Amino acid sequence: MVLEYDFDIVVVDPGDGEGEQGAEGASKKPVLRAMFRNVKTADALRAASPKIRKIFQDAGFGLDATGSQLMHGFYRPRDEAERERILKALFANIREMGVKGEYCGEFDFWKFLRDVKSARPRNGQRRNTADWTPNPRYKSPATPERRTLPARIGVALGLAVIIFVVLKYLLDSGSAP
Repeated sequence: MVLEYDFDIVVVDPGDGEGEQGAEGASKKPVLRAMFRNVKTADALRAASPKIRKIFQDAGFGLDATGSQLMHGFYRPRDEAERERILKALFANIREMGVKGEYCGEFDFWKFLRDVKSARPRNGQRRNTADWTPNPRYKSPATPERRTLPARIGVALGLAVIIFVVLKYLLDSGSAP
């Protein structure tokens, strides 16, 4: 299975316990998280070893998916600074903690690095619609219509006449089959 490692920067609800408490402890500051767009990619990260999950979470990644409709390989330009900060923190965590010998499951670090490296900023890109339905005005038949009995008889008679003419020509020219 090929996973898409595109992610978006989203604001996490301060009621989740992830925000920072202020001096009085009452006000919480919203937290920006990087979340994968694809649910299967988020599932693959959740299925990885606890150390791998901790490396990503400490860097600023969330374990849920956004369900964003941006095209693969692109991200919003306004997310560039936060994206760079999170990726730097991720690579620092990987250098400090190391990932050698850890279970990654379906999560592919090399594909993740290629996707991150090749991603470009782009405004207004949306995915192609996956649940496209045909226009009901133009009915496309699931199977071609079968020929009727008179049409079959006509085709058979036409073929018989052609074979008869070819055989008659061969007999008249002196060569027999």
